[in-house]
Amino acid sequence: MDQILKLLPLVTAGLAVIGAVIGLTRYLTKVQDQAAQDKLEADNRDLRTRIDTLEQRRDQLLEQISIAGRAGGAALQQKAELDGRLQSLMGATGASGGSIYLPVRSPRGELLGLAFLCIEPFNVQTQTLRSKVIPLKSIAGRCLVQGEAFVVANAAQSKDHFKSADAIAHYKPSTMMNLALKDKGEVVGVLQLLSKEGETAFADADLARVAALTGPIAEQVGLLARNTDCLKLLGMSDETAPTEGTILYFDLSGSSLLFQELSAAFALQLLNEYFERLCDVAFKLGATLDCYLGDGALLRFNVPRPLPEHQFAAVSAAIEMSRAFADLKDYWIAISPRFAALQLRIGISSGPLLRASLGHSQIQSLTVIGYPISVAAALCEAGTRERTSLLVSAESYEAVRDRVIAVPLSPPLPGKAATFTSGIWEISGLR
Repeated sequence: MDQILKLLPLVTAGLAVIGAVIGLTRYLTKVQDQAAQDKLEADNRDLRTRIDTLEQRRDQLLEQISIAGRAGGAALQQKAELDGRLQSLMGATGASGGSIYLPVRSPRGELLGLAFLCIEPFNVQTQTLRSKVIPLKSIAGRCLVQGEAFVVANAAQSKDHFKSADAIAHYKPSTMMNLALKDKGEVVGVLQLLSKEGETAFADADLARVAALTGPIAEQVGLLARNTDCLKLLGMSDETAPTEGTILYFDLSGSSLLFQELSAAFALQLLNEYFERLCDVAFKLGATLDCYLGDGALLRFNVPRPLPEHQFAAVSAAIEMSRAFADLKDYWIAISPRFAALQLRIGISSGPLLRASLGHSQIQSLTVIGYPISVAAALCEAGTRERTSLLVSAESYEAVRDRVIAVPLSPPLPGKAATFTSGIWEISGLR
């Protein structure tokens, strides 16, 4: 019996060790399971982003294939013929450089500048100029606006010369011959021939001789300028038309409190949890993440994935996001009562959105552009910092007015919002 009593502490200690091992094992298993779940959720988010990107690229490719099928052969053939005619004209005049420009217009038809349709000699440097818009306040712009032909001596010294082109193309012109290309009584482009110092200079007497040779060039330029599909294929017109969509912009008011109360690692952990909770809600209702912006994000509806009643989907998502944030905030307040000052602000606006690739040539992102982005951001910024707020533009409200509980706000419209919407509505729930 005594021996048993002596062994009892050892047995108890052994059981305690076994219990600790079991507890540690369970903890490690839970940590591993949580890590695996976090990785799976992160992989799912990456997959959704990749799917959205592939869908956009697919739509762009289908559009390009459709355009190529309708106008590809004709456009490329006409472009090749124009390049050949420009080269022949340069040979006949002794020019060492030459360009054919097309006018660039705004969606409202206003003349903004010129773009290169053809440029010789064609090399890496001059290819870069293809993406430039030449301002109307230039020698070529003056020719387009006046619709006349003229020679400019000492062109590089002219106050109207677009000097940025010299640096890009590594070409400094001496004399420049400019001719307005007219087709069916309309100025459809500009022909420009260049010579450098040491080469034969152009004179006014050369204008009539060259003008007599530009008839076929003007006719071909006119055909291209009037064919939207050809311009799209040649990269001189929008590849896509705007799509009606809805933008949801949200941010966290007072987020600096997280970093004042917690270490950077824990503050970032809470921010990531905030993004995950809110974006998951939005994704389930059809949103596409465009980008993160500090402690906020920009979500879009109906672009690129078609979404019926995208305005209502965005408002429904915003209401569900507000509820998700309220639950999350209760947990945060348990960590620090100061977090009660944190508030969610949401701005929503609807209107035309254009899909585009933006950014540095080596790192571009597929995104959208359009005034609803500015309006949604302005409405988000206008939201109160005293509580969660959900503000929508008049355009978004009109599409959902019979299905939401809302009140109009009378304060002045903030920033750019005043230009693009007639009013603001604060939504508190669904009917």
